[in-house]
Amino acid sequence: MTSPVRRTALLSVTALALVATLSGCGSILDQVLGQAPPPAQRDEPGGEVTASADADVFTLALGDCLDYRAVEEQTELTTLPIVPCADEHDSEVYAEKTLTQEEFDDLDTVAASYCYDQFALFVGVPLEESELTYSYFFPTPTSWEQGDDVLQCLVITPDGKPTTGTLEGAAR
Repeated sequence: MTSPVRRTALLSVTALALVATLSGCGSILDQVLGQAPPPAQRDEPGGEVTASADADVFTLALGDCLDYRAVEEQTELTTLPIVPCADEHDSEVYAEKTLTQEEFDDLDTVAASYCYDQFALFVGVPLEESELTYSYFFPTPTSWEQGDDVLQCLVITPDGKPTTGTLEGAAR
């Protein structure tokens, strides 16, 4: 399994302006003020991504494909490079779970167990027999307090090798 990554909640504009001023990170302020990159374009009614975009982390949905290697070194995320699954990518959201307070309090155990169990159902072979691996996105304590209660599991290709199409039933 690769290192899991936390989703970052938006801070208040005042706190964010202070952070942006102190750190020189104007792009964070741009996101709050509506100047962030547009969200990924989706078709109707299926909701599949039709064009690549840096999308808000909270718009990531089951079945979305992305370039995980571009963000894996980060510990907290606000945007993700989402791509159509027909384009080259290295990961896909294969399962998600709404967490209870009890599950959030034991997040590492719950996330590892849930994503592990769902992996074999999605890929078609157990993790131990697969060349693929997994990771997950989870709420921060701050985002949890603001209503973020979703755990998302990602299937990831080995060494960031690109793939096209879904990895559902890949059996590899």
